[in-house]
Amino acid sequence: MMNDLNIPFFRKTVFAGMATLFLSTGVTLANPVSAGEEVMEKYAVALSQQKKVTITGIVKDALGPVVGANVVEKGTTNGTVTDMEGHFSLQVSSNAVLVVSYIGYIDQAIPVNGKTSFTVLLKEDSQALDEVVVVGYGTQKKVNMTGAVTSVDMSKMVDSRPITSLSAGLAGMAPGVSVTAGNGGRPGNDGATIRVRGQGTLNNSDPLVVIDGVPGSMNDINPQDVENISVLKDAASSAIYGSRAANGVILITTRKGKSGEAKISYNGYVTMQKVAHKMDLVTNYADYMELYNEGEMNSNMPAIFSQEKIDEWRTAGDSDPVKYPNSDWQDAAFKTGWMQNHTVNITGGSDKIHYFVSGNFLDNPGIMENSGYRRYSARVNLDAEVKEWFTIGVNAYGYNGKEDLGLRETEEQNNLFYTHMQATTPGMCFQAPDGRYGGVNNPEDDPQCGTNNILKKLNSVKGNRTTNKMVTRFYAQLRPFKGLTVEGSYTYDFQNRFRYQQPVFHDLWNLYNNTIQTAGTGKTKVINHDEKWVRNHMDGLVRYETDVDRLNIQATIGGSQEAFRYSWFQASKEDLIAPEMTELNAATANATATGTYSNWSMHSFFGRINLNWDEKYLFEANLRMDKSSRFAAGKNRRGFFPSFSAGWRMNQEEFMKDISWIDQLKIRASYGSLGNNEVGNYDYQMFYQASNYTLGNVVQIGMAQRALSNAGLTWETTYLTNFGVDFGLFSKLNGSIDAFIKNTEGILIDLPAPLVHGNATVPKSNAAEVRNRGVELNLNWNDRIGEVNYFVGGNVSYVTNEVTKFKGKEPALNGTNMIVEGEPINIQYVLAVDRIVQTEKDLAIVEAMEQKNPDAFAKYKKPELGDFLYKDTNGDGCITDDDKIKVGNGTNPTVTFGFNFGASWKGFDFACILQGATGLKSYWNGQDGASFWPLVRRGNQINKTIADGRWYPGRTDATYPRLLDYSDGRNAVASDFWVQDKSYLRVKNVQLGYTVPKYLSQKLMIENLRLYVSIDNALTFTGYEGLDPEVSGSKYPTMRLTTFGLNLSF
Repeated sequence: MMNDLNIPFFRKTVFAGMATLFLSTGVTLANPVSAGEEVMEKYAVALSQQKKVTITGIVKDALGPVVGANVVEKGTTNGTVTDMEGHFSLQVSSNAVLVVSYIGYIDQAIPVNGKTSFTVLLKEDSQALDEVVVVGYGTQKKVNMTGAVTSVDMSKMVDSRPITSLSAGLAGMAPGVSVTAGNGGRPGNDGATIRVRGQGTLNNSDPLVVIDGVPGSMNDINPQDVENISVLKDAASSAIYGSRAANGVILITTRKGKSGEAKISYNGYVTMQKVAHKMDLVTNYADYMELYNEGEMNSNMPAIFSQEKIDEWRTAGDSDPVKYPNSDWQDAAFKTGWMQNHTVNITGGSDKIHYFVSGNFLDNPGIMENSGYRRYSARVNLDAEVKEWFTIGVNAYGYNGKEDLGLRETEEQNNLFYTHMQATTPGMCFQAPDGRYGGVNNPEDDPQCGTNNILKKLNSVKGNRTTNKMVTRFYAQLRPFKGLTVEGSYTYDFQNRFRYQQPVFHDLWNLYNNTIQTAGTGKTKVINHDEKWVRNHMDGLVRYETDVDRLNIQATIGGSQEAFRYSWFQASKEDLIAPEMTELNAATANATATGTYSNWSMHSFFGRINLNWDEKYLFEANLRMDKSSRFAAGKNRRGFFPSFSAGWRMNQEEFMKDISWIDQLKIRASYGSLGNNEVGNYDYQMFYQASNYTLGNVVQIGMAQRALSNAGLTWETTYLTNFGVDFGLFSKLNGSIDAFIKNTEGILIDLPAPLVHGNATVPKSNAAEVRNRGVELNLNWNDRIGEVNYFVGGNVSYVTNEVTKFKGKEPALNGTNMIVEGEPINIQYVLAVDRIVQTEKDLAIVEAMEQKNPDAFAKYKKPELGDFLYKDTNGDGCITDDDKIKVGNGTNPTVTFGFNFGASWKGFDFACILQGATGLKSYWNGQDGASFWPLVRRGNQINKTIADGRWYPGRTDATYPRLLDYSDGRNAVASDFWVQDKSYLRVKNVQLGYTVPKYLSQKLMIENLRLYVSIDNALTFTGYEGLDPEVSGSKYPTMRLTTFGLNLSF
């Protein structure tokens, strides 16, 4: 019988069994045939033995009847909803307890106790009024905040959908926060770029990330450990972090234990990974050869592919893909991968001690060979109230991560990995069924492109890179008397990353005639690379709160100190005694060693005061002083960052008391200054390096100045003004509107300098200024229709920036990116295309321009049929660089948005997240594996979109110019034709889940059991021609993730 079971042992057995099953198969299937029938049978018998009564009633609130309120017999699924007049009728057990609930109101539990008629008065849920938001060095009631802060409940999100990185979880969820997945779906690090209210500087624009009060990295933390993320966006909320807050602050708070019985939870899922989008390349090799010949002949050069080879390949078709390949390097590189993630946590505590313990295992093999990542992580959060006035605690976490070195191949070589993939052809079989790597099968093709075989490249190195990280924070809190709190903490953060690497040599085969094209030989070598990061962080603060009449006063003062050091060391040695050996001492020749060390430190003092008069009028002031070793001693080493803000809760005024549909209305404003100390650790100092001198016809080693000093170097300072309105309506709708102006001064740039300084580099100077302006809107609606609970939410941000001071009229150019006064950061600077010359009428325009000015086309060649005719924008009769125009709004989107909606009904839940951006245009000529240019180059890919739309004789509706040889780049000049619109709308996540009724799960001693399926990046709507509009060029691609998951708790 159930009562005879050893309950703790039974729970452990059930938990271990289910977790083991899910780990081994990746999917848990419920079999309700025998056990389910028995449970249902016992449940039905129990119900039949209880006397049933019919009860009636009405549910009201302060305004009258409540339509659609839930009335449920506690512990069962027996329930109903109120009608249009608030009435209900339900048959229940005589000893039942009714639970009456409605969104926005407090649930009420009412014992029947023999009664048959009820009048239920629902009271509004004050949770929204009591909601607390994490801010710098403390918490505040949301309704009393005067700063611009967005809070994201990550604990609910990670329990309902798979999130492999915190940055991915933030995407589309917070107004004013732009998340761009720079490395797509790269295992271990998605390389996401996060911008809070746009790019406000010409240097590092990354926000400060603080984890449980200590600066950290979002990639270092397991998302399942996170309780909440707060994004501090204005000066009022961020100034307390001073010199590192100019780009915004992201506060991450991890889960903590709660009083009560120990609760064990398991969250596991397996995910199928596929490339979300591929580029369109010419993969039919016969077509490829014809197109290549066409491009060569258009450039008056001989065709290299014979008709005999073209016919041979066309006749063979797909009959023998090893001998006659028609390949796509993307199909060879990108496979289907299966990722798994498993988290177990235990939480609980007594009135005095609370604990949260978690462990996580992540295995992501990636979608490319030799590119996997595995991580084991653990966390312990513990606090103990030793005395009523004294609490101590510890937050400790760490992980061990190991990544395959094929990942480094995709990132090293100056990011040329995908450029090398472009230097392949569809006439290559990348790997034969027996494992041999293929080169070029056609002797008329370029044999060199065989060395760019992507599978051979990925497997040309063996070894791994292992990262071990440990962060431990100890803290204590004293409460000597009511209102006064004294806190202090010390954090030790250590990270070590070690790379062991050896080259691997593979033969490259001509699989057409089964001969070795290039033998896999080379020097054996061992490389050991070791890096260490160490951070020591201490802070202490005093808080005091008191009430004077109707005035609530909260004051905080504190200080912090931080020291950081980084070092790396590398040693290598060649000629191993035996190839299978791995140690440095197993090699015999050419030993090398190198390394470096750097450090910096900062100490700070800060304070904050909050005034609240009668819950109506709010005021806050912050001040922080930072001193950083990155600046010269003296006044420039110190930075002062004040902020002021005020708020008015209008809905608390007497004249608004009778407006029942307004739940909250608050107006707020803030102004303050923030800093940015993201400069080099030693940029203000003078540097020397070893140099050779000739003295008496003998070379002597001495020292020479390498860099000039700039003792005047100081902080970049941002002045931020914010106006906002928070509102809640109808107990269902809540939202906020913010408008801001953000001026950053003293931005560090390189200024022109005379050559009298010789070879020494000139230091940066605080000389540039940038202005950001923007508006943010956030709306959320929660309601119920009958038994269906639903929500709809969304946020939109509009942000522009302008360089207001730079180098006068002198621009700075980096490729097509221009920085110049009066324009957005990195606006595109390109020629303008007038048309593709396709008819005799078009040619007549060209001839007329040349007759008027013989030098009209001296710079970029005279257009012929099928070529671009560029615009003479300055009207001087010549097409030169002076005709270039400014295009776009810089390299950051002007509009970002996110929408989410979902519903739940009888255990089923559905949710969807849409995310996107507009206003971003960027020049891209597609040399990263896409060949998105109208050129043919021996041994290189040809883009099918361009090939299909190209001009050829007789065509007058071409959308792309004619194909030309690589040496004739007249149509590949940087122009607005090649500027891509990277606007997109993405179905970020779609999920469907089912929670097993508690009366069933609890029979198995399981508190909660939920199964779900989820799809990430299901659809993307964009006109961008590359792999993904969020991915720069063609880095690790964005994945479409199909996930099957299980959540259970005991």
